[in-house]
Amino acid sequence: MAMSRLPPFHLPVEVNAQNVRVRIRPITPADRERVLRGLRQISKETSYHRFFTPRFVPSEAQLRYLTEVDGDRHVALAAVNADDPSEPGLGAARYVRLKEEPDVAEAAILVIDEYQRHGVGALLMAALSRHAYENGVRAFRAYVMQENDAFLDYLRSLGATREIVNMGVVEIDLPVYANAEDFPETPVHDRVRWAWRALNEALVEKEV
Repeated sequence: MAMSRLPPFHLPVEVNAQNVRVRIRPITPADRERVLRGLRQISKETSYHRFFTPRFVPSEAQLRYLTEVDGDRHVALAAVNADDPSEPGLGAARYVRLKEEPDVAEAAILVIDEYQRHGVGALLMAALSRHAYENGVRAFRAYVMQENDAFLDYLRSLGATREIVNMGVVEIDLPVYANAEDFPETPVHDRVRWAWRALNEALVEKEV
């Protein structure tokens, strides 16, 4: 499907994941306490893989960085439980466009342990990719611990390229996919395509 046929991308949007209805929306300064609660919920392993430390406790400056974004160069999305009025956080995704390479952005996704393997991360990746593509970003750059073989293999299967290893951390680039049909034919492509399709279906429903 061509890019022009994709539904308009507007947030917030609600999508069904496994056993939870997810609302994806921009992160705002009002999410400060929600971010802190989410960080307290993640395991040491999850914290280590995302922040390279077993227990990440953000400073005041880091908390502002995580919640006060411009929505252009620095984009941050929250996944919250749409069925709970208090909107407890399920995960977050962000990208920061590189000044020296404006079509490349450093990207990261975090999902609390309770909702990992429920499709929340894939939906966040789909939404982040749509946002990035429509803003001229064509590659995400990620930093992954070299020992995290499973995740590195997953990124490679999705077409990741340009790997650089430095002190146990792999810098790796992944093409930004706007559409489910753009994914390479690999053993995992069906696992991720559903998220892009589910997001597009939800966006179409918003327009009706």
